[in-house]
Amino acid sequence: MGLTMLAWRPCRDLEARAPRAAVTMLLLSTAAVWVGSLGLVVQAIADAAGPAGTLVAACGTVLRDLLTGGLGWWQSSLLLAWVVLLPGRGLWCVAKDLIGSRRLLRRVRTAPAVTAVTADVVGATHRPRRVAVVDDLGTPAVTVGLLRPVVAVDAVFWADADATERSVVLAHEQSHQRGRHGLLDAVTQFLGAGLAPLPFVRHASDCIGRHLEALADDAAVRRHGPRLVGVTLGQVALAARPGHGLGASGDAVWRVQRLVAPSPTASWRDRAILGAATTLMAAMLVLGAVDAADAVLLLEPNFCSL
Repeated sequence: MGLTMLAWRPCRDLEARAPRAAVTMLLLSTAAVWVGSLGLVVQAIADAAGPAGTLVAACGTVLRDLLTGGLGWWQSSLLLAWVVLLPGRGLWCVAKDLIGSRRLLRRVRTAPAVTAVTADVVGATHRPRRVAVVDDLGTPAVTVGLLRPVVAVDAVFWADADATERSVVLAHEQSHQRGRHGLLDAVTQFLGAGLAPLPFVRHASDCIGRHLEALADDAAVRRHGPRLVGVTLGQVALAARPGHGLGASGDAVWRVQRLVAPSPTASWRDRAILGAATTLMAAMLVLGAVDAADAVLLLEPNFCSL
């Protein structure tokens, strides 16, 4: 079911009218593939040793045999392959990204900070947040860090930008900061890394990234209006310096078009599709968790005896 949702990817041709629903649906679908694939592996191993009953009972059988050395070579290989391909690859990709982020984070925390402009941009409803000005950042602005994210802006961009460009870009990045979008991006990398050989899974991960950018754009729109934000994003993306522009953090053309020239199609249909898909996927995962909890309460003392 999760693979079907990822392959269908209803948000791919839409203009992010419901970005939260799209991100939730895609993350739940990826998590469902993890749960379903583990269930298949455990059931295959447990059935080889005899009927195991429920999935929880099968997990108990596999765990007991694993700890006591009762698994055969092909059963151990199958379980090891799942661990390496999914959680193993996920941890590897996230670790590589975190190492790179820590290098940038050290530069950001020692860079000079801007505070007065931050207070003006954030407004009275949010406390001022630190914004670091970094040389040779490679992009106009970026939010770095998982639990305590920090906004960094490129020194050349900051010097050349006018007040409107500074305000729009900071409003966008501080939305990433307040929403902990870096943490969501790390979860996306972790869940999608093991499934990355499937092309539609890679596209789904890109779709999550674009919709996180859309969420941040929408936060800037609430302060400045869609047309001003769209035009400003386009101007920053086409700027000569820094060379990467906003294309490094998302599809700039797609982002500008959804703000400046949105499709006249009614948005309720898009929201209904994404809402129904998200509700269905969440309900299936909750029902599975409830069945597992009921089974755990009925386990016998020898469920995982050593």
